[in-house]
Amino acid sequence: MPELLRLHSDRHIHHAITDQLAKHGVDVVRCEAVGLGDAADIDHLEYATREGRAVVTSDRDFLKLDAMWQRQGRKHGGIFYVGPEIRHQGAKGIGIVVRALLFYHQAIENGAATIDGDIANQVRYIRVREWK
Repeated sequence: MPELLRLHSDRHIHHAITDQLAKHGVDVVRCEAVGLGDAADIDHLEYATREGRAVVTSDRDFLKLDAMWQRQGRKHGGIFYVGPEIRHQGAKGIGIVVRALLFYHQAIENGAATIDGDIANQVRYIRVREWK
């Protein structure tokens, strides 16, 4: 059975993104669905790590958390950081994020990438210039 990308989005990610991903068969949970709507960033990262999920966020604090965890030798399931320029693009920005995450999902599902080699313990940036 192929490895699957599992995602956890925080409240900074538009509901339309998680809705579209779910419609395409991606295992994605919103923070509110697991009682983390108002949780601290560290709680999101710890939850996602325990559950084998990568975090999807546009909160820059996760970049600091990643650096701190790297220094401490701690492992996490990966962070997809949505660049700030995308948040102001409306439907176009939502489409960019969905396309990028579907790309990773399909690459892993088809064996062209792996969670351990390409996602875990890394920050993957989603920016307009790469995904338009």
